[in-house]
Amino acid sequence: MPSDTYLYDDAEEEAELEFLRESLEQMDNLAEKTTQLLKVFDIRLKNLGRIIAPIYKSTQKLTRLYDNIETTIGSLDDIMLFFNVAKDESDTIRAGPDENELLPYLDSINRLKDASDALKQLNLDSASESQNEIRELLGIGLGNLSQLFSQWLKQHSGGVDPAAYSNATEIPTFPMDTVKLLGMLATYLNLVNDEVSYDLKLTKTYASIRTRHLQKSLAQFSDMCNGYIRANSFDGPIPGQRGYGESSARSNPAEFRFCTIRNEYWYEAGTSPLTQYTVNVVKLFQAERDLVRQIMPTVISEDTFLTTTDRPFEAYVGTGDKMIMFFLNSPPYEVLHALDVYGYMLENDGILESLLSLRQRQNNGLAKLLSKLQLHVSKSFTALINLLHNPFKEDTTPKQTGGVHELVFNTVTFLLYLIGYKDLLTNIFLPLGDGHWNQGLSQEPSNVTQHASDPSDGLSIFQHYLRDVVDALSRMVDQGGKHMKRPALQFVFLINNYAYLVRTLRDSMYAGDEDSQSLGLGDLVGRSALLRIESQIDRSRRGYVATWKAIMSSFPAASVNPAEKLAMFTQGFDDMVRSQKAYEVFDTDVRKMLVSDAIDAIVPEYETFLRQNPDKSPEFARAMKYTPRDIQRKIATMLDD
Repeated sequence: MPSDTYLYDDAEEEAELEFLRESLEQMDNLAEKTTQLLKVFDIRLKNLGRIIAPIYKSTQKLTRLYDNIETTIGSLDDIMLFFNVAKDESDTIRAGPDENELLPYLDSINRLKDASDALKQLNLDSASESQNEIRELLGIGLGNLSQLFSQWLKQHSGGVDPAAYSNATEIPTFPMDTVKLLGMLATYLNLVNDEVSYDLKLTKTYASIRTRHLQKSLAQFSDMCNGYIRANSFDGPIPGQRGYGESSARSNPAEFRFCTIRNEYWYEAGTSPLTQYTVNVVKLFQAERDLVRQIMPTVISEDTFLTTTDRPFEAYVGTGDKMIMFFLNSPPYEVLHALDVYGYMLENDGILESLLSLRQRQNNGLAKLLSKLQLHVSKSFTALINLLHNPFKEDTTPKQTGGVHELVFNTVTFLLYLIGYKDLLTNIFLPLGDGHWNQGLSQEPSNVTQHASDPSDGLSIFQHYLRDVVDALSRMVDQGGKHMKRPALQFVFLINNYAYLVRTLRDSMYAGDEDSQSLGLGDLVGRSALLRIESQIDRSRRGYVATWKAIMSSFPAASVNPAEKLAMFTQGFDDMVRSQKAYEVFDTDVRKMLVSDAIDAIVPEYETFLRQNPDKSPEFARAMKYTPRDIQRKIATMLDD
């Protein structure tokens, strides 16, 4: 049984193997046929590729041709739009911009500009008419924008008072929204103007409006200067002209005023109309520069600012020239005015130079003003000394009143004000050198004071000048005394004027330390000058006492009887008292001194005379008009008003 089963399985497997063999043979046959078929397909595909390649290339060309045609049609549509843009935008452009909605108008101009650029590139004869229309509309549109720019500028360009504001940042200009709109419009106009080659003259437009604004704002200061000149001018030659400073019988009007009229209105620092003009020019120009930078494009802002300020600055320089000419023909006390102006100009010179680029200009007006002022100030020192050396002419002789002479009062007061500019003057004096004021004098001083303690120090030179002025004043007082017609009046004049000098110098000696800023006139002049003048007072007092004693010259005479001596004394005394009632002695200390000297000169000798002459004759009684007490009382009241 087992062997039969095994035989059966082998037969079955053999049958299966046979079947598999046959199947494999069939698959081999099928694969061979498939391979042959694929080879046929491959050959056919290669043939098809050779056929399709030309067709593909033709299709590509056709596609490109289609794209080109489509692009050309689009370009033609755009070109047609460019041809029509003038018609489309004409109403908008001609109507002008809406101030509240500016962008649509700018868009219209942009479309016109784009059309102009496109048609210009095409250079088609058929486009010439459209180009002309577009160009006309661009001109109208840009002109309308320029007018709007001008209109907005004018709204806040009616002038302003810069003196009402402490600095440039406080000066009102435009609301910020308006500044932004003006800046946007200026930038757009400048850009489009360059691209389309229209001459809109944006700088000129801005400058013409804002220049008038600046001129109107500064007109008040020019008017103030001119008014000051008219109110204080004098006719006559000025320094440098023929006849000025030359020896003549009469003084020029400026000298006459300084020598004969006591000046009551002394210049106060900072009050000059030209000083105010200078300060406010700077403030206004600074504010304008800031405004220009906010509104105008950077490439033209500097040129715009310089163009805007050119005429106002020329007007300022012109007014400065007028004021300097006024200074040249004015009394010496106007030197204070000139010094103050000079100081303010120096202080603002750097600011104006930075603003206006003055050093780059061939004609630097401010530098010329400073040079003229410095020259005038330096010459004025010599002029004052010269005047004090030769003060009395036909029309300037001192009055026969014995009071403080106007020239003494004016000169001393001038010096008191002058030392307020000590720092400025030391810088002026130093390059001029020690003693420069004595050079070229029409009359050399009889004795020049010692040199400056330190010729290399401006303050020391200035002190030397002050000493020379005080010494010249002292000599001038001595000359004035010689013009008095009565001996007593001569000494009253001398005492009055010397005492005024002494009191002024003493009252201005208040420096308690070495700080030069606290030095007064007396400190700067020094005690030696004071002592010299005090010695002149003592000498004059002795002369004054001698005039009183002269009326008792008959007392020792042996050939005259007592009654006649007394009558001669009484007559001389009455004449002396009567004449002195006309004398001007306003200083109470001087008045007490004169009264005391007169009493001391008369009363003791008068009492002695009466004791030595107890004559009771009728003639003596009639001649005896005053008792010693009466004499004392008369002298005590002789100088009362």
